[in-house]
Amino acid sequence: MRTLIGFGSVVAGSCLALLAACGSTIDESNVTMGGASSSGGSSDGAGTLNLGGSALNGGGSSNSGGSANGGGSGGIEQCAAATAQAELAPVYLVFLLDESGSMGDGKNGDRTVKWDPVTSALNAFYADKASAGITASLTLFPQNLNTTMGAADNNKPASCKATDYQKPEVAPTALPDAKTFAAAIAKLDPPNEYGTPTFPALSGTITYAESLLKEDASRKVAIVMVTDGEPYGCNGNTVNATAMAAAKVAKTIPTYVIGVGDKLDSLNQIANSGGTDKAFIVALNNPEQTRQDLLDAINLIRGQSISCQLPLPAPPAGKRLDPDKVDVQFSGSAATKTLKYGTECTGDVAWHYDNATTPTQVLLCDDACNTVKADPMGKLDVVFGCVDRVIVQ
Repeated sequence: MRTLIGFGSVVAGSCLALLAACGSTIDESNVTMGGASSSGGSSDGAGTLNLGGSALNGGGSSNSGGSANGGGSGGIEQCAAATAQAELAPVYLVFLLDESGSMGDGKNGDRTVKWDPVTSALNAFYADKASAGITASLTLFPQNLNTTMGAADNNKPASCKATDYQKPEVAPTALPDAKTFAAAIAKLDPPNEYGTPTFPALSGTITYAESLLKEDASRKVAIVMVTDGEPYGCNGNTVNATAMAAAKVAKTIPTYVIGVGDKLDSLNQIANSGGTDKAFIVALNNPEQTRQDLLDAINLIRGQSISCQLPLPAPPAGKRLDPDKVDVQFSGSAATKTLKYGTECTGDVAWHYDNATTPTQVLLCDDACNTVKADPMGKLDVVFGCVDRVIVQ
């Protein structure tokens, strides 16, 4: 008999709940979520058991016509319902926010045009319940050194040391969070730092992002840089240098770039080198539209950052998962369909194991992964078959 994992919206990055109701002799039963228990099913394994109905409490009938606890006439022993937890690979978004004077110090930029709508969108993302399952941090560039209320001052130049950007202003914080990021951003009033040290800032941020992977290699880490201009100030602080830094880690740490304003096509080079195709350019038509465009871009990044690796959970006590009896099903805007398994991502194969002999993860192929990420209402179900563990004494 099979068990089913349902984890709601993939984009939300929710936890996975494993409801195990494994039989020792039935191999081909179909398990679904919700509804009442099945009854009167045939003993040849073609019956249906509905998780979420009375069968989980032992009140449903077995596929052989007996009770669900194995006491029926068929004598089929079933393991008790059990719940375990498995999680998607944790997602870390490392935000790098431009707070130079042109973002809104009153002289070099109007805060109501850039800073206010940008930070409003960021705060909305951090506080959004749909961001559950994501951990975020916030690094500022330049550093917040000009604590006066005046405009950017060239007598207080930005730090050009990459090491100064290796520690975020807001440490990794589980989302949603409506207070921590908002409080840190509120202190930047106004954004009035001189220069745009993009290269050293991104270099330091990359070092920090790499440290997150060293702590836990299962994490999916991405950098999200929000800026309103090209690199300015500091020796060697160029688009080319910044792009090269992003390219060195693109395979493990993608860099997303959100440009706020006009004439920012050069930022596409940084995004492309960082493995994310091109920058998101947010126009300044009106503050509310700027806010919405930025929020849309961040939400798209959220979806693209979700891992398509699903760790196999531990089976119930006394049982083992049979890798030959696993189905992956996707439910989205269209009808639910079973995704095709294969040892390699060729043709219409949609998923495979990390190791066909001793699997520990279900891995979606690129096309299937993109389909899941593109559908905010998508739901992925992994149906496992359980068999008895053989004990040799």
